[in-house]
Amino acid sequence: MGIKAILGGTFNPPHTGHINAALAAADVLNIHRVYLMPCKLPPHKAVSVSEAHRVAMIELCCQENNRLHPELIELSLPAPSYTVKTLRAMRQQSQDTICFFIGADSLYNLDKWYEWEQLLDYCHLVVMRRDGETFSPPNAVKLWLEKHKAHDISVINARKNGAVLLIDTPLYSISSTEIRNAMTQTSATDITTSSDWVPGSVLNYIKEHQLYKS
Repeated sequence: MGIKAILGGTFNPPHTGHINAALAAADVLNIHRVYLMPCKLPPHKAVSVSEAHRVAMIELCCQENNRLHPELIELSLPAPSYTVKTLRAMRQQSQDTICFFIGADSLYNLDKWYEWEQLLDYCHLVVMRRDGETFSPPNAVKLWLEKHKAHDISVINARKNGAVLLIDTPLYSISSTEIRNAMTQTSATDITTSSDWVPGSVLNYIKEHQLYKS
């Protein structure tokens, strides 16, 4: 049994913005491995690439960095997918302590998540704040934070769940949406080699399969 850091997302495509932020947060918590967990996308959401392509790109990221590992559990669970259900399934499969990583923007919308107040029954929530970011969650989340916020990172070793940790991480001002839009308008090489937003093997995969082309 150990501590398992989970970073969820669409990973469409995976990029160094959220991956490097998660690795930086893991460093603060003295966690070596970070698991990339692609979410199952709802049928009403337009997706330009298949689930298989998203998984392949995640696996390429993991091959480039031995700290990264794929976690595909949500893709195997019945729909509809909700984070609390995924965490519950993970807890049933393993007794590892789960640290679930989210960005501050997700925290601001946490009270809209399905059964959000039960998340801490299964994990510690690690909120990746950007350096210098003004922190202003809605009132319901703010009151919940006051109750559960931990001031000592050793809490993740002392108990399996129940705490929220706020971790400052470097600012990476890029999103998957911006990358997709840029790749639609220009060559993948132009957008990524200059900014290093997408790992090289992922960039090659995108070019080979002509993903995100209009």
